[in-house]
Parts: sequence; structure tokens; C-alpha cells
Amino acid sequence: MPTGVCCCGPLKPRYKRLVDNIFPEDPKDGLSKSDMEKLTFYAVSAPEKLDRIGAYLAEKLSRDVVRHRYGNVVIAMEALDQLLMACHSQSIKPFVESFLHMVAKLLESREPDLQVLGPTRL
Repeated sequence: MPTGVCCCGPLKPRYKRLVDNIFPEDPKDGLSKSDMEKLTFYAVSAPEKLDRIGAYLAEKLSRDVVRHRYGNVVIAMEALDQLLMACHSQSIKPFVESFLHMVAKLLESREPDLQVLGPTRL
């Protein structure tokens, strides 16, 4: 088999792997700080990827809300907060759209804890 070819299908893009890594196996452990630093460095270094990072985080959050994985929802919102604070570029507008989509998703939830989590981020 040629080098770099995986028998399990194509590799995930780097931004998705970096986002996936911030979520620990046990959500009670909270946001992985070292992996969040790597994601933040990547986002600052490649601001054109911010829209994809935001969209992927929004996709994960939506999935976690439906599956009642509230620990992961909190982690996703913490990650968004940190990325918003770190990234000051022209590319932030599409990222903010993902952020607002995620806040709306939380407000639509039937869980009061999630409904409160959304507006506190604004």
C-alpha cells in the first residue's frame, strides 16, 4: 500500500481533527487546554479556516444537543468563546454566524440549562 493512503478512507481535514481533539473522552474533564491552544494557534495562523471551524463546531453542538451530551455542548461553547477572543481578522464574520447559529440552537433546546447557556455568551 502506498505511503499516506489509509485503508479506512480519507483522513479528516486538519481543522476537524483539531476540533475533535478538544473534546475529552469524559466531558466532566472539561475542555482540553493543550488541544484548545493548538486549535487557537491554527485558527490564528489560518484565519481563512475560521468559517469551517465554526461550522464544524456548530454541527457538533447540534448533534450533541439532540443526543443530550450536554457536557460536550458546554465544551463547544467554551471553545467558541476562546476562538472569538483570540481571532481578530476579516474572516471572523462567517465564524460569528456559526456562533449565532449555536446560540440559537441552545435557545431552541427544551433544556433550561442550555437555554441559559446561549444568551450568557452574547
